[in-house]
Amino acid sequence: MACGAPPWWTYPLILLVTLFAIPLAKAQTSAVRIAAVLSRTGRDSSAGSAALDAVQLAVDEANATGETPRIELEPYDDRSTDEGAREAARQVVAGDALVVVGGTTTSALASAPLLGEASIPSLLGYAQGAGGASNPTAFRLVFSAFEMGEAVANRLRYVLGTTHAVVIYHDNPFGRPNAEGFRNAAERLGIAATYHAFTTTAESVECARLAAAEPGQPAIVLIMLDTFAPPVLAELRRQGTKSLLIGTSPFARDDFADRFAQEPELRQDPGFYIDGVYAVSPLIIDSANADTVAFVARFRARFGGALPLPWQAAQSFDAARLAIAAARAATRQAAAPDVRTRRAAVLAYLRSLDSPAHAVASLTGPLWFTAERGRQQFARLGRFHGTLFESAPVQLVPVTVPTSAELASGAVVDLGLGRYARRQQVAYTGIFLNEIPRVNIDQSTFTADFYLWMRFVPRADADAADPADIDFPDLVKGDFDAKRSAEESDLNDGTTYRLWHLRGDFRNDFDLHHYPLDRQRLTLRLFNARAASDRVVYVQDRRSISADAGRVRSDGSEKGSGAAAAAPAQDDRGREDRIAAAAFRNLTQWEALSFVQRRDILVTESALGNPRLVGVAGIRELSGYRLDVELARRTLPAITKTLLPLGIMGLIMLGALFFPHRMATDKVTIVVTAALTGAVLLATVNSQLGTVGYTMAVEYVFYIFFLLCLLAIVEVAVAERLHAAKREMAAARTAHVTRGLFLVAMIGTAVAALVAVRHW
Repeated sequence: MACGAPPWWTYPLILLVTLFAIPLAKAQTSAVRIAAVLSRTGRDSSAGSAALDAVQLAVDEANATGETPRIELEPYDDRSTDEGAREAARQVVAGDALVVVGGTTTSALASAPLLGEASIPSLLGYAQGAGGASNPTAFRLVFSAFEMGEAVANRLRYVLGTTHAVVIYHDNPFGRPNAEGFRNAAERLGIAATYHAFTTTAESVECARLAAAEPGQPAIVLIMLDTFAPPVLAELRRQGTKSLLIGTSPFARDDFADRFAQEPELRQDPGFYIDGVYAVSPLIIDSANADTVAFVARFRARFGGALPLPWQAAQSFDAARLAIAAARAATRQAAAPDVRTRRAAVLAYLRSLDSPAHAVASLTGPLWFTAERGRQQFARLGRFHGTLFESAPVQLVPVTVPTSAELASGAVVDLGLGRYARRQQVAYTGIFLNEIPRVNIDQSTFTADFYLWMRFVPRADADAADPADIDFPDLVKGDFDAKRSAEESDLNDGTTYRLWHLRGDFRNDFDLHHYPLDRQRLTLRLFNARAASDRVVYVQDRRSISADAGRVRSDGSEKGSGAAAAAPAQDDRGREDRIAAAAFRNLTQWEALSFVQRRDILVTESALGNPRLVGVAGIRELSGYRLDVELARRTLPAITKTLLPLGIMGLIMLGALFFPHRMATDKVTIVVTAALTGAVLLATVNSQLGTVGYTMAVEYVFYIFFLLCLLAIVEVAVAERLHAAKREMAAARTAHVTRGLFLVAMIGTAVAALVAVRHW
């Protein structure tokens, strides 16, 4: 060996290390990081924690696709303070994250300058006051505070029909642009308004006292964070004001009543302060679109928890998905590995989303950014009933390209700046199940008797849709006439109540793969086929659900192309006040597991020839409602009727295998009789279940039985030949092996059946 030369074994070692190092290096370079600066502790932790879960869900779903580069999430807690936000921003700057998902307005205002200096793009899911020249790398995915004020004015005028208002606003970076936006829209809409500004709690109470004393009971607009809302609303209620009250997005939350926990009036009436109060929000889950419905279902399946979700969760999910898309696009486009270059590529990607033609899809509609890196987003209007926050009965929804006839008739209203909207009716819907007396598997139908009710605001204009104009697409026997209601009346909140009673047979797709251990879901569906969901949306009537109602027993959707997407939000899993006690008394073969009613959305991913619907807006959604009942077959009776005779015949065949050689003819007779019996039983099962184009679990048992019959016949034939050849020992071994195989097959089948019972 030459002096200084490495030993021979080092060469294979170097090759081995190289082979392992290459995949490892690829794995290290194929991951990119995004950061999330959200409030996990402190005042804003409720929304911040849900937002972080939504971001994590977006990352997990993106990685599950197998697309590269892989995404890694770096979460930071801003502790609901400005200093916490700045500290988190400094940590992000020191790291290698390509983009940041941000949270509240105050956090964004504190952290955005630091991120901007480092040229790190940030996507603000629910910050309404950040962006602009002072935050050059911040992109806002929600309407601004100024636009929120405009939205309040538009809804006062076009939804609530009010032209006189008093505005109480906090004189801070949140309240001032809100009030300015309201003033700008009010002047255009002819709303006469008086403005009261405050900076302290005492001043806010005095503003409330002045507003309550205004003559004519004008609408009172409350522009403030939820920390100031309790003293203002308390003063208004104690002054006995009857004015319409409307707040901004900090009010739009189901736990808003918790802010009043120390007030004495709540002991007698939990909704004393907020009942009837309106609030605008970027999103209200109960009337959201199909994409949001599917997101809520996935979120609940992953993290559980109570619904509805805070709207901040959906906004943050959109921000995270956009951050992931931008990071992956930048990594593919920027060949240079340094972080600064890739951050610049992320900024370029986000800036390219500069018009509706370049928009990307999101939960809340087409997503693109204005020149100020903001977003044009429509607000939803909600209303408190007691402590329950729900969609208001009339909404404004965007219209991309209105016709001249729609504008002339007033069906579409001009909101200024090239934005148009039409009124959407929200129909609060519920079903009370009286009975399901029959389930006909062979006919693929079931019979149901139930009440259906709706509450909605009727509209008389020519373009208005009728929420009662519904169809039951699966109704095969029976008749539904929307004009023949069992009861109809007008309610004090301006809505009309209608009740129908219906009994009929409904088509249903039964899944019999696991028969006789199967579970079946019976579905009642209704849709308004003549009005898309931008005109009518059906939401669950949560008002009539008892807070402490129970279940039938236990247990419990998603967007589909040309198929239904069921909304899990505020669902009704076996509520006792939605189902009769004896609803399933006649279903002797079934046990009821759960009872769920919820929204249903039929999505067609096509513009259907409409040239005004292009790009990400080119889909059609039909809103509907559904009731799902999950049943489990009573296993023991089904197995006893179907498989007990088969098991007895199997034991008889096993006994026949022990017959002596001279009884070979009797063996054959027993086996043939068993096979014929099995064939008759199988034919009976199939005749009871109708035409099934796949193999059911019970059929595998029959197939094993027929194989055992064949095994017994083969054993008799082989043994006879061996006896004829005077090979008695071989014939005896054949008999022993056959008996062993027979026993193993029977025991194995029984064990497999027990496992199926436990896991199905």
